[in-house]
Amino acid sequence: MKSNRFIGFVGASMMALAVVIACYAGVLDGNHGKIKVIPDQATVDMGEKGFNDTLSFADGKFTSAFFLARGFKPAAYNGEKEENEAEFEVEQTSVTNGLINWLGEIRAKKLVGRLTWKKKDGRTLTYNFEGTNDEAVGAPPPSSEPMHSTR
Repeated sequence: MKSNRFIGFVGASMMALAVVIACYAGVLDGNHGKIKVIPDQATVDMGEKGFNDTLSFADGKFTSAFFLARGFKPAAYNGEKEENEAEFEVEQTSVTNGLINWLGEIRAKKLVGRLTWKKKDGRTLTYNFEGTNDEAVGAPPPSSEPMHSTR
């Protein structure tokens, strides 16, 4: 009897977690901007240079124009939004070019962060990025849950 309750509790908890995660899917959709990507010193020492890029969030996916041309397809992102700021994390993969991890922030019109590119040849390249966001991040949408009185 106790194991059935435990299994029911675990199942309900997993469903609640899925609902929470689903609330964050697409939370940054509509944001896009141009960034300058700047290599750290170790990456410069490997002969790599900076570049310009355009980032966009649409349909729950993140796209980098620069890396799209290099085989990195749009990828689902994790995002969290607060009033006037947001954070995101993305992992993009390419069969031929490796793995990229993006970690960034959007604060009003400013877009900043860091990306790490683990190339197929074994090298790891690290870049910082900064630029402008064309869609201002506002307050999160109001909750659909009813407010409870504390009387």
